[in-house]
Amino acid sequence: MADVLLLAILIPVLAALLIMTLSAKATDMIRAVGLLGALIPTAFVIAAYVAFNHGPAGATALQYPFSVRWLSVANAFNMLTLHIQFAFGVDGVSMPLVVLVGIVSTLSCLRSFRVVERVKSHYVWMLFLTMGLYGVFAASDLFTFFFFLESTLVSSYFLISIWGGERRHFAAVKFLIYRGFASVVLLAGLVGLAYAFAVQAQAASATVVLPNAPNFLSLSIPQLIAEAKLIQVPAATQNVLFLVFLLAVLIEEAFVPFHTWLPDAHENSDTGTNMMIGGALMKIGLYVLLRFGAELLPQGLQHYATLLAVLGVISILYGAFVAIASRDWRRLIAFSSISHMGLVLLAIGSMQAIGIQGAVFMLVSSGLLTALLFFTVGAQADRTRTFAIGDLGGLSKSLPVISGVMLVAALGSVGLPGMSGFISEFSLFVGSFTTFPALSAIGTLGMILAALYLLYAMQRSTFGPVQTLVTEMPDATALEYVPMVVLVALVVLIGVYPDVLGNVVHGTAQAIAAGIGG
Repeated sequence: MADVLLLAILIPVLAALLIMTLSAKATDMIRAVGLLGALIPTAFVIAAYVAFNHGPAGATALQYPFSVRWLSVANAFNMLTLHIQFAFGVDGVSMPLVVLVGIVSTLSCLRSFRVVERVKSHYVWMLFLTMGLYGVFAASDLFTFFFFLESTLVSSYFLISIWGGERRHFAAVKFLIYRGFASVVLLAGLVGLAYAFAVQAQAASATVVLPNAPNFLSLSIPQLIAEAKLIQVPAATQNVLFLVFLLAVLIEEAFVPFHTWLPDAHENSDTGTNMMIGGALMKIGLYVLLRFGAELLPQGLQHYATLLAVLGVISILYGAFVAIASRDWRRLIAFSSISHMGLVLLAIGSMQAIGIQGAVFMLVSSGLLTALLFFTVGAQADRTRTFAIGDLGGLSKSLPVISGVMLVAALGSVGLPGMSGFISEFSLFVGSFTTFPALSAIGTLGMILAALYLLYAMQRSTFGPVQTLVTEMPDATALEYVPMVVLVALVVLIGVYPDVLGNVVHGTAQAIAAGIGG
């Protein structure tokens, strides 16, 4: 299975290229190829997840590695050549996120069967976004990571600007500006990281045996992690680099005060695109903080741990309060996502193994639940022709199945025991209370507020008198049952049997925390 990650990345691209050769009128064939282009790599990565070695030997090892050299740059550092490559591999943090991409992309492509305008172009961009997301989370090289990150930016922009709502062009440009600026900041951080390690490795090479000597400048993430265990980049340098990464993450994840682009993007995107953005794309920023911040800049994380916790609590509460005031389901879900990602920021700041494990749990759980919420909200809007909470009511009478699944998604998001949200919040709060008891206590208010805004919105939408002009509506179709059943099953599976995720995450989370000193 050594090439499983390469196949997961190439198959969506090959499917997109095949779709380009088809007639625009062959919509059924286009949809079938698009769905298979997402489904086949999902089967591969699930098989890789099942075969993942989560024992002591595999806890810190990079699994399913693949690399191919792309370019060599002479005299890049110390008169030596820099080899740029496409390299992939996963560990206990990235493996669950790779599977999350597979599940969400497949269900999003299934949901996109409802797209009727420019179907061919829609599936091409959906598949390119899928490819980019796989590449981001599977990358084991700084260049590879940034290459695929930029591909997600381009494909998401076109999906929003072409198939979005009335203000789609404004939302797409705003998305491009914010995340484009975040990419520039992130690129500066990645370049600085590589050169900081190269300078320190050269200085330490006289006394320390380094695995890549004498070619000290490396973009390989496993190489940098190995070097981080043998040498120490000066604390002042780590602090500066960590701050650069933190700025990029705050923008990527739409944390306060850089949050305004996300509600606009969600409000002006079609449902399939919203599932991709909320379910997978919005996990990249915090993955960056775990991969580059916590693992490679541990002293920087220690220095800014309190700042992370404070920013996390601010986003938890701000997102929750604005969600209460939201009158559109899509904006409510957007601010709910900001609030939940604030929990992850708080957990990473705790520097505890259980907190880091809880952070990964929350990334996966939030991805599944956000995709489920967007799917069910989109399904009811297909019938009622509105996302406005005030214009809805009594949906449980005519849409009992869709309304019931919406309630399950809402209960999962507020952390009902037996669902993935509960074990995620429990784990990350165990870690955060250890380091920041006062801030964590304040952060728990966000969970209370989540129950308020989600259940109140559900009550207004599904109970009481029928408000919508459309009174006779068909409930869930056979095609709509598939995403709902799959997502609900995964949410319950993780909630009832958390080891299905914990066994993979635990070893890597412990290794990261040990490197920080947590």
